[in-house]
Amino acid sequence: MNEVQKQREYYANKATCYDDMCAFNKCDEHYFATAALRGLTELYEIQSLLDVGCGTGRSLSYLRDHCDLELSGIEPVEALRQQCLEKGFSEKQIRVGSADNLDLPDNSVDCVTMFGVLHHVPNPAEAIDEAFRVASKMVFISDHNIYGMGNSVTKLAKQSFRAIGLRRLLGKIMTRGKGFHDTDWDGIFYPFSLLDHFQQMQAQSKHLYSMSTKTPASNLLTQASHVALIALKH
Repeated sequence: MNEVQKQREYYANKATCYDDMCAFNKCDEHYFATAALRGLTELYEIQSLLDVGCGTGRSLSYLRDHCDLELSGIEPVEALRQQCLEKGFSEKQIRVGSADNLDLPDNSVDCVTMFGVLHHVPNPAEAIDEAFRVASKMVFISDHNIYGMGNSVTKLAKQSFRAIGLRRLLGKIMTRGKGFHDTDWDGIFYPFSLLDHFQQMQAQSKHLYSMSTKTPASNLLTQASHVALIALKH
């Protein structure tokens, strides 16, 4: 079993208790990001939204309660999709799929979102490109920034590895050679910073905005443990 299969098995086993395990409230970075997105959908006249890796439908449920949007989700794990159905979403809205290969036409949805998905994906750059391909107006991503996690010593060490171009070696050191973490609380995940994909997203954007979603930060790279990037397309 490879790490992708193992991660999906983890979520299948945790599906019924996932919402209890991971609180979705005002202290949660993805709740904060979803609340911010709520205002942006009105500002930029978003009418349709696709949440990639929608899990149990927490963000979709929030948006359904607070916005007038045509909502849909992509989720590869059947047990998680079932949780979405129990929240009142239809099978037409919640479809099976993978972040790196979305079975949708170009520019077919106003906004594509991903909340805490990319640190579980072995090839996040491919998933980001797919989000930009499908989105016609906006891509909104909320995820980890490993360079802002930990105490002052560990943060400085991680930032130093990045500065000298040794991100891959840093990932191996952090995971004792495996390249990924295997945990009881988040399954399989990779050492990841969304800020490492800033230039990739900027190249496909008319405007790209960034913000911290958990920790106060005047410098996102060195101080923010979790960040969101909001891309407005050309």
